[in-house]
Amino acid sequence: MPIGVLALYKIVDKTLRKYPVLPFLDRTCLRDYKVENSDLVIEKDLDVYIPMFALHFNPEFFPQPEKYDPQRFADKSKINNEGLYYVPFGDGPRICIGNRFGLLAVKIGLVSLLSKYKLEATSQTPRPIKFEPKALILQSNVGVPLTFVPI
Repeated sequence: MPIGVLALYKIVDKTLRKYPVLPFLDRTCLRDYKVENSDLVIEKDLDVYIPMFALHFNPEFFPQPEKYDPQRFADKSKINNEGLYYVPFGDGPRICIGNRFGLLAVKIGLVSLLSKYKLEATSQTPRPIKFEPKALILQSNVGVPLTFVPI
């Protein structure tokens, strides 16, 4: 069944929320920063690691975070309206320089692939997918076997 361009965009966004490529963003604090409503001060020059899963799976920002729901991204203006909760490529001046190219390459690749093949899980496809905990980038610890059925 063909999918529309907007549906493809939502699917890619949802996949990046649920399966961020990098497990964290890292930044260096440029000045002492007092965290609101707390006594915590992040000191200048301290390296700060922001866990992607903590943001992308927080039910306060994404109700039912485990649910795969591409419709969640139907109105992108609502995703980061109160803060930065969805940041698969970072944000601000240090946003990933290749984010647009990467998204375009993935979308073109998916359109090319899905126009010729239907992907099916096999009996060896893990459910749920288990990830390698020591890997720098997100990867399955046993692979993800799929069958490519010509359309």
